[in-house]
Amino acid sequence: MTSRLQRTSDHLWLSLACLFAVFPVLFMLVTSFKTRAMLYEPTRILFEPTLSNYKAAIVQYGLLNYLKDSLIVCIINVLVCVVLGTITGYALNRFEIRHKNLITISILSSRIFPSIALVIPFYLIGIFVHLLDTYTIVIIVFLTFNLPFAVVMMRSFFANISSDTEEAAMMDGCSRLGALFRVVIPQVKSGLFATAIMCFLTAWNEFTYVLFLTSSKVHMISTAVVFFKTEQGILWGEVSALGIVAVLPVILLCFLTQRYLVRGMV
Repeated sequence: MTSRLQRTSDHLWLSLACLFAVFPVLFMLVTSFKTRAMLYEPTRILFEPTLSNYKAAIVQYGLLNYLKDSLIVCIINVLVCVVLGTITGYALNRFEIRHKNLITISILSSRIFPSIALVIPFYLIGIFVHLLDTYTIVIIVFLTFNLPFAVVMMRSFFANISSDTEEAAMMDGCSRLGALFRVVIPQVKSGLFATAIMCFLTAWNEFTYVLFLTSSKVHMISTAVVFFKTEQGILWGEVSALGIVAVLPVILLCFLTQRYLVRGMV
């Protein structure tokens, strides 16, 4: 009886925590289907939904272009981070390198500074090399904080894998890279997925760098919200529609890969 009450209590607290976490998203979803007049009645639940906010956000403000550019930048950034982070993390774990810990700390040093402290240097570099407002500058800047994370994460995953299996593979004629991709990586697949997802989320939600380094050619969805502040005030309906469109790919990604994400993070 006591264990049943304990389980019921645990489920109740878990349900309340989930409700607390999901409430802002639900409120934003409801707001995105309201007309501008209904926005002054935030507690009203029963109403005739409208898609005008989504239509305005997509047609008038070109939200699909923001979504496309964000996906291009984030996917390329994740691919580069996963490849370079895996190779570097493997080398730092398996090879005898002098001052290995110092190298690791140096790699992590770029994550010590807040993003606002590095905006001006990156902005000046972008002007000097004529890469400002391009995919290239955004991807490179994202690498400065995503790649160190990927290196450290993958190094820790490789540390949990015994080297006996890859040594056996190399004795059978497999090269070092062959053993890495055929033997080692399948054993850290969950960690690889977790690292990729975390890098994607970090790049997808980045605001400061994107705001200062892009303007008219590259449009990231994280900065689209600033264009909904007009002389008439903040367009909350369109902002809510933007928020739903922005979080939908992330929710789908986490839902489809939750098994690998949880297992990798654990």
